Amino acid sequence: MSDGPLSGVRVLDFCHFLAGPYATLILAELGADVIKIEDPERPDEARHIGPKFVNDESLYFLSLNWGKRSLGVRLSTEQGRRVVMDLVRTSDAVVDNYRPGVMAKLGLDHDALAAVNNRIVTCSLTGFGATGPYADRPGYDYTIQALAGVMSLTGEPDSPPGKAGISYVDHSGGMGAALAVCSALIERGRTGRGRHIDLSLLDIQVSMLTYLASWQLNSSFEPSRTPSAAHPSIVPAQNFPTSDGYVAVFVGNDPMWKRFAAAAGDARLNGPEFVTHEQRFNERKRLIPLLEDILRTAPSADWVQRLSSAGVPCAPVNDLGEALEDPHVSARGLVATASHDRYGTYRHVRGPLGQMVGEESGAEGAPLLGEDTRRVLAEIGYTDDLVASLLATGVVASADAEHR
Repeated sequence: MSDGPLSGVRVLDFCHFLAGPYATLILAELGADVIKIEDPERPDEARHIGPKFVNDESLYFLSLNWGKRSLGVRLSTEQGRRVVMDLVRTSDAVVDNYRPGVMAKLGLDHDALAAVNNRIVTCSLTGFGATGPYADRPGYDYTIQALAGVMSLTGEPDSPPGKAGISYVDHSGGMGAALAVCSALIERGRTGRGRHIDLSLLDIQVSMLTYLASWQLNSSFEPSRTPSAAHPSIVPAQNFPTSDGYVAVFVGNDPMWKRFAAAAGDARLNGPEFVTHEQRFNERKRLIPLLEDILRTAPSADWVQRLSSAGVPCAPVNDLGEALEDPHVSARGLVATASHDRYGTYRHVRGPLGQMVGEESGAEGAPLLGEDTRRVLAEIGYTDDLVASLLATGVVASADAEHR
């Protein structure tokens, strides 16, 4: 990863749980030297999240922190903060996902950091941002999905509101933060100065409402939940039961419908009432049951083969295991194996931009807390005696794992 597009960029990671660590994971995979800063008294709580562990190391934590280094430092002490400031002098970006005001309370907000390095880029990824009436509220993926209106659109029409199957608010927030940091680094290349980025999970989620928001804002459109995960305006575009599972089909235009009808092999689909998008939408109460009857006649794999050969977008509705074992996932190298000689090996998915850096990324396991303390401090000029003194007084912590 040292040869990636962000090679030579140093990022300090003051992050916990998911959104922030995912942002810095992306930066690490792109080649940045990401140093995870953890206070031994308040480490990333993800280190203890179950239910699955590898030799007492949380797989939740390991999946989000591979490719990073770890510095253990007590941020509550003046000496500890001085260590961080010394590290900031040689760093390019600082990312945190504390609640607003925490970095300032620690004396590590943008103004304080810029006083020692005016090229530093800082990014605070919070639930609601640093301004507005909700700024002081805690924000999590679940509650952001609810507030942004997404839960009201998730699930079957006659069921309670539902959440997405993954923490996509956190993940998209992490991608947004990584993009923001990269953009600010490019800007710094022109201006010579860093900047602070105030980014919220709600900002990103509301921005992802795109066409639904425009329909509502301009035409008083009120979206509602649709059966079988159907698209609100395109027909057919939804999940259909097959003889052994479900298949997702998306017929996006009229020529595609013609190919779909031919591949389905049922003359009833050739009726003049189904030719255009508008006709199919108006006749959906008649068309959808007909398609359900047709698609139930064969297994999902048969329909995927038949429709894909006709150029119709479709896919089996996989479970998690099937998705990870998909041959295309394997061909793209989306699953990696990481190793660490203290706790062993584990498999994980790579970052979203792994194709930019080659198949080698993802092989370095997540660090133990303080695993790289000695090495990082030596890199910024601390002598062995000084490091030993800081360790003895508890200002910094080390896992004493000098094997990386």
